[in-house]
Amino acid sequence: MAPPGSHVVKRHVKVSHKGVKYYVKAHIRKNRGKNEKLLPENLLYLYWHGDQDYPPIGAVKGFAEFPEFDSIIQFWLNFWKEQGLPFPEGLDPLLIKVIIAKESSFRSQIRTKAKNSSATGLMQILQSTLYRLEGVPENNFVEVQGHFLQLKLGDLADPVINIATGIRWLSHKYYLLMKSKEVKRKDLYSTVKYYHQWNTHGETYADEIFKLYHDSLDKRLPVP
Repeated sequence: MAPPGSHVVKRHVKVSHKGVKYYVKAHIRKNRGKNEKLLPENLLYLYWHGDQDYPPIGAVKGFAEFPEFDSIIQFWLNFWKEQGLPFPEGLDPLLIKVIIAKESSFRSQIRTKAKNSSATGLMQILQSTLYRLEGVPENNFVEVQGHFLQLKLGDLADPVINIATGIRWLSHKYYLLMKSKEVKRKDLYSTVKYYHQWNTHGETYADEIFKLYHDSLDKRLPVP
């Protein structure tokens, strides 16, 4: 782990000017220049150094509770909001937990084959998503304008990193909707649809997400 603005240098071998090999211990080093991208070790540092306690979210209907993910979801939703990123009205931790249930059934190591890539981890993040969140230009255009992440697909097996990335991507999808002149409905439903695909498959996905969300809410209601 390393605080933002720095990175971890792994233990490695160096050779002295006399040809003697020796080990350099792992250590933290400040980033050169103005690298403001959050690395895996930065995301882990931010989460594990957080000092706020979060309440249980509860179970998604049809699944066990998986309480180990509750604080991670709430931390990153609050963190990205505190960074000034936009989110649609009504987005709450339970809905994000429902998305995780739908995407991966809470299997953090899962990889699903997709076009030219693999959807990875709890929120099924694609390599193309990582490129955009890193600020890699596509057709000379950088889609994401700030709060960059610099990650590899292998990093996404860690729930802390995966959920941080998935919630960041949700915010970006909402940002794109707000900027669009063609899309009239710029709400939570459209954001969830866009998280999947902006077509009829995305509508089916959003319908399933919200049904499961409301069923999970109903499950918590006290019996009269």
